[in-house]
Amino acid sequence: MGTRFTKQTGEALRAAGALSTVGLAFVLALVIGFWFGTVLDGWLGTRPAFTIVFFFLGLAAGILNVYRIVSQAYPRSSAPAAPADPARASGQPDDRELHDDGE
Repeated sequence: MGTRFTKQTGEALRAAGALSTVGLAFVLALVIGFWFGTVLDGWLGTRPAFTIVFFFLGLAAGILNVYRIVSQAYPRSSAPAAPADPARASGQPDDRELHDDGE
């Protein structure tokens, strides 16, 4: 006896799995940027210049990672399409319905 998932359940689980990596990707980018800046400062004796620069580069990389992960989990193509005739969708009468031809 196996568990069967619907297509919607499978997509939700896939999105949850992708989104569970967001925190790790963000923190890892920050830590790597900070570490690399600290190492460069140690070699060049410029403490804390490169640490600060690479911390902010890591911050930018972390934000970009979060954006990419969330964009993949929720693609724009899954948004509902706009109605073909906005006047009909809003319930407003069409111009043809307003004119009385006397028929």
